[in-house]
Amino acid sequence: MSLVLSSLNVQTVLVGIVVILLVYKLCQRWKYKLPPGPFAWPVIGNYEVIRAKFLHEIFATYIKTYGPVFTVQLGPFQMVVLNDIESVTEALVKRKADFANRPYLPSLVKFSNGRKNIVFANYTPTWKLHRKIAGKAFSTELDDPEFQHLMKIDREFTEMIGKGFVEDMFPIMLKIWTTQKYRKITEIFEETTEIFRQKLKEHEKSFNRDNIRDFTDSLILARQEAEDEEDKEVISQLTDTHLVQTLSDIFGAGIDTSRITLYFGVCYMAGLPEIQAKVHEEIDRVVGKNRLPGVSDRENLSFTDATLHEVMRLGTAVPVGIPHSTLCDSKVGGYDVPEDTIVMINHWALHHDPNYWKDVDKFDPTRFLDEKNKLARKPESWLPFSAGRRVCLGESVAKPELHIMFASIMQRFKISLPEGTTPELEIAGGGTVAQPAPFKIIVEERK
Repeated sequence: MSLVLSSLNVQTVLVGIVVILLVYKLCQRWKYKLPPGPFAWPVIGNYEVIRAKFLHEIFATYIKTYGPVFTVQLGPFQMVVLNDIESVTEALVKRKADFANRPYLPSLVKFSNGRKNIVFANYTPTWKLHRKIAGKAFSTELDDPEFQHLMKIDREFTEMIGKGFVEDMFPIMLKIWTTQKYRKITEIFEETTEIFRQKLKEHEKSFNRDNIRDFTDSLILARQEAEDEEDKEVISQLTDTHLVQTLSDIFGAGIDTSRITLYFGVCYMAGLPEIQAKVHEEIDRVVGKNRLPGVSDRENLSFTDATLHEVMRLGTAVPVGIPHSTLCDSKVGGYDVPEDTIVMINHWALHHDPNYWKDVDKFDPTRFLDEKNKLARKPESWLPFSAGRRVCLGESVAKPELHIMFASIMQRFKISLPEGTTPELEIAGGGTVAQPAPFKIIVEERK
């Protein structure tokens, strides 16, 4: 009898939870004019979104039914997805701070030491301070002996975090039982954090404010200046934990997406010999073979630059970007977006919008050139670095550095596919991160 009653109690609780969630959803529908979207199960959400390998692929099917602004649900989280440049510009540029927060997800909190970084922190005075400091002194320590090791574990971290965590959908699991994936990525996070912590200590020992060597020194200088001015509020925002997390962010922002973009670039060039030949011709004519390309050459390497732009369009490294969250009740596309709603920007959809791109699946660098074959103004629907208050911190550095690296590779090497290999590009990764699957190429040194 007690077992029957216990079973009934469990069923009653579950039914009660479902009823409460349904009532809550109906109340939201009555109070707000929410964007349309597919049916979502209580507690679970949209099952087909959860099981999709890549979010941008399932979102592409929803655009046809619900339009460029729609709502999906992952577990308890309701997300508004923006899929055209008009809605993205309205949210990120016109309404600015309304969409500048980050969602509160257990994994993001864990892997940022309580959101004490730039990427996952909320839009607060602390975030603004770190963003300002980082913007003044963005650089990578490329000659660090541990650089290759960091690259290896960064690749693993990116591939795993891009697919999301069950623990974010059901936070109770963090107290009961965590998945092997969550435990593994926690180990990676703790290892990288310790590496950056040790680097910070080493820099502090040899720090000289008259000789700022790199980005780490710039952070230390900012803290010392705050201490000199006895600005307690700023000092509290520049703890070791804050600085370590900012260092980790800069490494990820400066290295990870650049790595993936160059992978795409090499892969595309291997399968497009005619495009590659034009890049070779331009580099030989402008730079020659006796020196490496430099920043000053970029203006005259228009076709090479346009080729890299097309690589970033078709090979979108982070197809749906990093999730935003609303600071307050707002609007986009004629719909209401309640406070604390997760908002996703579908960069892949922007880069494949037939309203802005002719022959969207064709690799065509000339779409980025003007009538004089110079690099034209940025096309409206080309947004690999996002926009607004959360625009990628490294955009101003990443674009010229990527250009130099790509041009240097193309100057020295001819890249081709092994005989009998198809040029079709296979995408690996999952969730929010996409990159070329492992591929074979032939690399020959150019004479």
